[in-house]
Amino acid sequence: MNYKINKRLLCAASFVEKGASVADIGCDHAYLPIYLIKENIARSVLACDINEGPCETARDNIRRQGLSEVISVRCTDGLVGIEDFAPENIVICGMGGDLIYRIISDSEYTKSARPLLILQAMTKVSELRSSLLASGYNIEKEALVYDDRLYEVIVCRYDGKKREWNAVELLTGRYAEKNELYTSHIEKLIKQYSVIIEGKARADIDTSYEEKILEELKNECK
Repeated sequence: MNYKINKRLLCAASFVEKGASVADIGCDHAYLPIYLIKENIARSVLACDINEGPCETARDNIRRQGLSEVISVRCTDGLVGIEDFAPENIVICGMGGDLIYRIISDSEYTKSARPLLILQAMTKVSELRSSLLASGYNIEKEALVYDDRLYEVIVCRYDGKKREWNAVELLTGRYAEKNELYTSHIEKLIKQYSVIIEGKARADIDTSYEEKILEELKNECK
């Protein structure tokens, strides 16, 4: 098996701290855990999935790579029982933003031990940002990566301080590199809000809120 991973997971892996113990939640085939060990990034990894099928596939792939001593597999719901492994970094990729937040908020470990959280949501990214900030998780880094479509990676850690970002910051993030991907991200948001405004206008619904956001998004492109 080729342990090389796609660009989306590679971006998430780039934020893992050197020598950390890592929990990969929703591990699928264990490609990310195998990569983290093979590349000497993590010292140990716990690969977790809620379903036994992916866990068994992960075990097979890990065995084939001869990594069963440093990568463990656990069938569990989110971060349930994670205290036993005590990960210093937690990676959650490929889920909806609401599910990612539910997994994080249901676990006291993310608050008590304050591991680094590396998150990549498939949907509701702005809502995930808002929920994290309101619950005391400090967003430290962000990145955009293109891998069949644009994905956003959020890196955060609990410090107990509640924060508020404005609507545009929740949509675009604060820390992603201002490059061509960022411009593409803004242009996509501009199109989305233009459609929303057009639809509301046809229904004679006030669009002042959306128009303010649209104006700020357009300013980001200047």
